[in-house]
Amino acid sequence: QDKIAKANLTFGTSKGVWSETVKEGRVISQTPKPGLRVKSGTVVDLVISKGRRPIRFNDWTGKSAAEAKAALEKKGLVVEDGQLEYSDTVPEGFVISQKPASGTLFRGDTITLVVSRGPELVEIPRDGVIAAGVDDARAALRDLGFTVRVRQDETYIGLGFVLRSDPEPGTLAPKGST
Repeated sequence: QDKIAKANLTFGTSKGVWSETVKEGRVISQTPKPGLRVKSGTVVDLVISKGRRPIRFNDWTGKSAAEAKAALEKKGLVVEDGQLEYSDTVPEGFVISQKPASGTLFRGDTITLVVSRGPELVEIPRDGVIAAGVDDARAALRDLGFTVRVRQDETYIGLGFVLRSDPEPGTLAPKGST
């Protein structure tokens, strides 16, 4: 504005616009264009940079990672796939956590998502369960992270050996299941 007044021109209006390339407070453009010969007192309007446009984003925890990635990238943010982690509470393919959790970033800034692999699956051992002693089978299954419930079969009371298991040996079950 001082330069406009020094050149015997009149300051008109200024309009602020977002700019990814011009620093806040700097002139982006002016009317009339620089370098033109104009009469003394001509009105000069300016377009001033408001700086980079802030981008608000939400916390996608517990929601689809694919939808989160699409929505965040559509806003101009870079989505970094963090590590995949097992979760007993967050379904496979959904966001366990994100960093930053929510707030405001700028175009090109990065958000990291931690995505659920679902519950960790463990194989019920083929050896060491069926025909094993109940105490040994219970210990082996607990060591693998299972909760064990023993039910006596009315026909074979007192033998102390495992007759069958549910789920069956060789199948996969979520760690921590019974």
